[in-house]
Formats: sequence, structure tokens, C-alpha cells
Amino acid sequence: MKKKFLKNLEEQLFETMNVAKAGAKISDEDKYRCEGFMQAGVELDLVTDEEIQALIKEVHESVFGESIIARRGKEKLGSLH
Repeated sequence: MKKKFLKNLEEQLFETMNVAKAGAKISDEDKYRCEGFMQAGVELDLVTDEEIQALIKEVHESVFGESIIARRGKEKLGSLH
């Protein structure tokens, strides 16, 4: 059950992050679906917050080729100009 949950979450994260990478806005519906799915996994004791965070970091680095922190730093620098 846990493997199936994590695989489904990974697919949702890839889809969502690829939308962001393409420059499109992530719909509220997709954002809330993903967040609700993660919360349900924690509440049902399928996964921990730490496991979710690790998967988010892994998928982010796979999609964007850099860490979340590095990407946020670049976004902040870009918004200053």
C-alpha cells in the first residue's frame, strides 16, 4: 500500500512540477488535490512528513535539475531586477 501511495504521489508531483517548469500556473484544483493526497497519506499512517518532503526534493531535482533552495534563490534574484 505504501509503495502504491508513493508512486501515485510521485506521478502527481512530476505532473505538477512539469507544468510549473513549462511556465504555466498550477491550477488551484491540482495544487489542493496534491496537498490533500499528501495529508491523507500522513493521516492514514501510510507515510511520514519526512518521507513526503524527501520525495518532493527528489522529484524537484529531477524535473528542475537543482534543489528547491537553489531555484528559489534564482527566482528571488530575478525578481530584484
